Amino acid sequence: MTGPKADENQELLRQQTALARFGELALKSNDLDEILAEACRLVGEALGTDLSKIVQLQEDGHTLLVRAGVGWKPGVVGRVTLKVEDGTSEGHAISSGEPVVSADIDEEDRFEYASFLKENGVRAIVNVLIIGADSRPPFGILQVDSREPRQFTEEDITFLRGYANLVAAAVERLRVFGDLHDSNQELERRVAERTRALTAANRKLRAEAEERERAEEALRQAQKMEALVEHLPVGAGLIDLSGRIMAANPEFRRLLPRSAIPSVDAEVGGEWIAFHPDGRRVEPKDYPGARALRGDVALNIDFLNRGGALGERWLRVSGIPVHGEDGGIAAALVVIVDVDEEKRAAERQQLLTRELDHRAKNVLAVVQAALRLTRADDMASFVRAIEGRVMALSRAQTLLAKDHWVGADLHALLRGELLAFLDGSGPRAELRGPAVALPPGAAQPLSMAIHELATNAVKYGALSAPTGRLSISWRVDGATGDVLRLRWVEAGGPSPAGTPTKRGFGSRVLDGTLRGQLGGAVSMEWGAGGLACEIEVPLGRGERDGDTEGDDAPMAMQDPGGAGPLGAMRGP
Repeated sequence: MTGPKADENQELLRQQTALARFGELALKSNDLDEILAEACRLVGEALGTDLSKIVQLQEDGHTLLVRAGVGWKPGVVGRVTLKVEDGTSEGHAISSGEPVVSADIDEEDRFEYASFLKENGVRAIVNVLIIGADSRPPFGILQVDSREPRQFTEEDITFLRGYANLVAAAVERLRVFGDLHDSNQELERRVAERTRALTAANRKLRAEAEERERAEEALRQAQKMEALVEHLPVGAGLIDLSGRIMAANPEFRRLLPRSAIPSVDAEVGGEWIAFHPDGRRVEPKDYPGARALRGDVALNIDFLNRGGALGERWLRVSGIPVHGEDGGIAAALVVIVDVDEEKRAAERQQLLTRELDHRAKNVLAVVQAALRLTRADDMASFVRAIEGRVMALSRAQTLLAKDHWVGADLHALLRGELLAFLDGSGPRAELRGPAVALPPGAAQPLSMAIHELATNAVKYGALSAPTGRLSISWRVDGATGDVLRLRWVEAGGPSPAGTPTKRGFGSRVLDGTLRGQLGGAVSMEWGAGGLACEIEVPLGRGERDGDTEGDDAPMAMQDPGGAGPLGAMRGP
């Protein structure tokens, strides 16, 4: 058969063959790129054109990518994009869902065509929508292009629509297959994850069971020991591998009233803080209990503990590992001894020893200065002067020792110096002022100064006359209450010849002790009835007086400049 009818039958056969071959491929292949490329090749053969392509709608809904094609120059397939816009054949196909045919794009006035089409020699175009399944957006457009003007027939369009539907079915099959594959992978991942979790849980359960067995064994040992340690005067406790206190006697509970040893609590911010004797903080890993749980033997470690119910307290702690039947560490025995009194007594003894040594050096220095600088007309006067000054030192030392070298009472110091003038039927001296505890560093210098004032008053001042009187008053001033102000006022004594012009031993005592040692001040005035003296002493100055080797050695006296009334202070 020849003629138009034969040509029509031949064209129909090509189209049916293309549909059959593509249908087989679409059912077998799982590679979308292969399916789309073959679809373009077969449709071109079926319609007898050199060019065909499939453009895929992107996720933004406004862009088409040339996903596959045949007959195109390099740089088109996989790279060129088209916009889904009004005035384009692609935009019309997407929005209407209907095929678009342009028999000759040079004469087309409905649409504008991309420049790459003309660059590839395209003259005629037919576009058919590739639909999406289950209300999904279209996959894209199947486009057949001709380099010659061509009138595509209704039969051509019907064939293309059926062909595009096969492409859509293949795409949907692969999408469902991909979803199933992803779902299977997710299921496999979850199963593997669950399997790992169950395996880890089983290991943990086995480990916990083994731990319980070890703990129960340690607890049985603890119960055997409990009766032995119940009434010990030291704390004894058994600690499991997690740091929990399994068993403990009353003394241990008193010293460590908690459920776990400090090394465990400290790691999570516990209130227990401990320090080594050298002041370094104890790290959690260095506690004897923690060391014993690692297998170390830690004996008689002294710690200064702060915090908790006991407050600041010295404890002596030992940690000893306890081994189980398998040879591994099953627990730790921790022993705590309260050594706070022992430690503090030792500290007090050391402090007292240093203080006694310190004071002895001071006393020796003062006595040496007094011997060197005291002047007298005869030996008897010299002995009396020395005895008085040494007795003043002795009284100060006695007051300090009575109060354990923490201070001396000012009233007692004054009374000891002026006792003969305070008692009796007609007392000639009066003491008025609050209770003041002189620090150790101020007691001895002030005692020497008072002694010189009293000696001068007895020999030359108010207390040398039957009608003379002495009034001593004091108060404590200052923002922090640490400045002693003492006023010494004589009345009824012999009138001095005038203000002394030479400095004697007593004057240097006042300067050396009150100014030089204590950093205070002294002022003196001579009136008709005797001396009026104002003394200021900073009680919080510290121990400057105690350093016999420094610039402020006791009394800081120089060679005497002579004798005379108080001001340089009269006296031998």
